[in-house]
Amino acid sequence: MFLTHLIQAGWAKKLKTSVMAFDIAQFFPSLNHDVLMVVIQKVGFPLVLGNFFHSYLTGHKTMYKWDNLVSGLFAADIGVGQGSGLSLVLSGLYIGPVLQLFSFEPISKEVQLLSYMDDSTVLTQSTHLAQNLPKLKKAYGIIFRLLTTLGLILEHDKSEVFYFSRLRGESHPPIDLGFAPYTGDTPLGPKLYWQYLGFYFNHALTFREHVQYYSTKALIMVKALGMLRNSNRGVLVLHKHLLYRMCMVPMAMYGLCL
Repeated sequence: MFLTHLIQAGWAKKLKTSVMAFDIAQFFPSLNHDVLMVVIQKVGFPLVLGNFFHSYLTGHKTMYKWDNLVSGLFAADIGVGQGSGLSLVLSGLYIGPVLQLFSFEPISKEVQLLSYMDDSTVLTQSTHLAQNLPKLKKAYGIIFRLLTTLGLILEHDKSEVFYFSRLRGESHPPIDLGFAPYTGDTPLGPKLYWQYLGFYFNHALTFREHVQYYSTKALIMVKALGMLRNSNRGVLVLHKHLLYRMCMVPMAMYGLCL
């Protein structure tokens, strides 16, 4: 909703929006415990909490069992376990310094850095799309440097660029990131549609592709629910109602507020 607001507010000022999404390789397993402990200390958490996180993260070991065969112990204290109760909190603390240090850069006055865990996006606006390219490239280089300092790696081949413009037939130029494979004669071309955090965006923010995708997915689910019966009888009406509310409605209504 924030991203959509920025785009529409830019259109009101006759500005065109360009976004670039980038991906961090193996984000959760790559979080360095020493760096994380320093961050927890620097942001002002009490020592007892820092000691708890240190105990929670370090010294873990695991073993493998196959039938009656049991392996020895292996160290398993790298990164932060994805899906654990504290993984989102700890990863948010880890990525926080990147957001703060980027805000000190002069380019941050023209480019916004948005992050949802390891799904991050930079956004900028100008009167012409071509004016956005050098700003995105410079911001991408700074983010690459900051993430590398924290021991994180950008997967350049998974980066995406997308433009929001209501003018039909407008040219959407590719961008030279300055990093292989999208540099020189092989720049990064814009996508026709952009999928981000489960949403499908098009250039004019009509969300037609988003509605089509989730309505099709919901209809497929309807047909799949028909298999929930045996040779004697089908599903009770009460259970059909429950399945509809639990499986169909959330899928068909995904992103309704947007």
